Amino acid sequence: MHDRTLRPRPPRGEPRSPGRTRSAPRRPWTAAAVGLLFALAPVAAAAEQPLLATGYWTRGLAWGWGHTWKYGVPGYGKTESDLAFAAFHPQLGRFLTDHLELYGEGTLLVYHAPTLDVAGGVAGLGVRYHLWHERSWTPYVAGGAGLLWMSLDAPEIDRVFNGQLLYGAGIRWVPPRGPGWIVELRNHHISNAGTAGENLGLNAVALVAGVQWVLR
Repeated sequence: MHDRTLRPRPPRGEPRSPGRTRSAPRRPWTAAAVGLLFALAPVAAAAEQPLLATGYWTRGLAWGWGHTWKYGVPGYGKTESDLAFAAFHPQLGRFLTDHLELYGEGTLLVYHAPTLDVAGGVAGLGVRYHLWHERSWTPYVAGGAGLLWMSLDAPEIDRVFNGQLLYGAGIRWVPPRGPGWIVELRNHHISNAGTAGENLGLNAVALVAGVQWVLR
């Protein structure tokens, strides 16, 4: 005979039988989501880094075009020659603070009007102060000085070797990764600091633009 004794029902919340439980179905999208998180982790880490910060190195290549004018300082109103030139400036810098960059640049000027002449040198001591360091773009002011050799024969220039002084303002675009850009309007002054001749000095206004890499 079969034992038909009724067994008491287990309280609610307890399993009915200690037998085998059903395993949850595997979900392929879970593995895909985990893989995506690992792939995005470096991007998120890069986004958390400040765009400009103390200790960052910078490298850049800039090109420009300039024309002489009377309104530069020093030598205000003394530039009379009508000259135009194309410029090339390789640049290297390092941020001393989150806003202040110490940099230097090479100088190659090719005068194409009225005659073909060249000038070459280095502005080895320059600074750029950026208004913001956490945004993708920032205005800045810049200044620098150095030495210059030139083949140009102009009444404002009394010797072959001269000093150069540059200052201006610009805008810098700083992406989280990859190269950025700068656009700058500057005054470029050439003179010999009173070491020869009348030393009137030569001033030019120049528009400079180039590509920049921030090494974080």
